[in-house]
Amino acid sequence: MDAAALITAVVDVPREAQRELCIRAGYLCLRKVAAYFKVEIDSKPTFPATPISITRAEFDAVCDQLTATGVPLKPDRDKAWLDFARWRVNYDRALILLCALTMAPDALWSSDRAPQYQFRPLFGKRKPQVQRFNMP
Repeated sequence: MDAAALITAVVDVPREAQRELCIRAGYLCLRKVAAYFKVEIDSKPTFPATPISITRAEFDAVCDQLTATGVPLKPDRDKAWLDFARWRVNYDRALILLCALTMAPDALWSSDRAPQYQFRPLFGKRKPQVQRFNMP
């Protein structure tokens, strides 16, 4: 989803609905999985009211890498940042917390910023109890 969001927001190529459908389908799926596991997420997040875990500096570093390899970028980087953040806000919290829940191995922009997850089974019961955690 990040690749589709970056291409849609940053790369100077014609608009393609498939990328946007990929992002939307992906974040709707993540939200459903998060709801199943009772991970608390905002159903209608908006940026900047709802922050994302990616910083502007991290975004700019990726843009610089893309420029260095000859990828044509859109001229207004501030607008590109807002466009990217407005896509990312839809799946950021669900992604990060699901990474923690599944104890996913470190990966950039996802599990590398997940909070520590604590899993405590209840003896004598079939279903494990999950300790809730909050993410800023």
